[in-house]
Amino acid sequence: MVVDKMSINFNEIKVNIGESIQLQDPSSKTDERIFVKLIGYRDDKSILVTMPRANGDLIRVVNGQLFIVRLFSGQTVYAFNVTVMESKASPYPYLHLSYPKKVESVVVRNAQRVNVELIVSVQNGDPDKNNDDSVSAKLTDISTGGAKLSTITPIGSVGDDISMSARLTVGGVEQYLQILATVRRVETEEADNKRSYSYGLEFRFVEEKDRLVLHGFVYEELSKQ
Repeated sequence: MVVDKMSINFNEIKVNIGESIQLQDPSSKTDERIFVKLIGYRDDKSILVTMPRANGDLIRVVNGQLFIVRLFSGQTVYAFNVTVMESKASPYPYLHLSYPKKVESVVVRNAQRVNVELIVSVQNGDPDKNNDDSVSAKLTDISTGGAKLSTITPIGSVGDDISMSARLTVGGVEQYLQILATVRRVETEEADNKRSYSYGLEFRFVEEKDRLVLHGFVYEELSKQ
């Protein structure tokens, strides 16, 4: 396994206000991870985030409740422990989280690929090249920057943009991703009078949340090797 791990201070993280971060309750039996938005922070005082929600409803939290926080910046996943200092309802629901004394950072490089067998659905972004219906395909390896896709149905040519829907399990929780990608390589193979296609994809993320989920998935798979 090739990951670079180290401990740093929170103020060394180049994280932007409004970015998505994960909260995980370590006492939960489901390992559920909830996304919130970073509102701001003050060194050695507190971190402010939006109130966690599930299905649109606010999740009840109590002062002193422990969370594991994970966030992504650049090619690095950060993790640290916090407690809820204060839960505020006005002028909008938000949380004060304790300022972490130590942050674990793990660099996950784009080139680090993991072997997988994930069934996904894909569709060409060009209306002239899609059939309205998505095509079932299989991911055989994946990294934070791209993936190898195999299918018996052609989906496009080099340079085409496609959308890919996938379900990934991160921290024991199933996450649904809608990822945009560009086709960078196409290979064909003939066997038993049947033709199959292999595509090299480069990911293009719209939502930072999707990038964070993918990094978490790749890191967990690397940790198993």
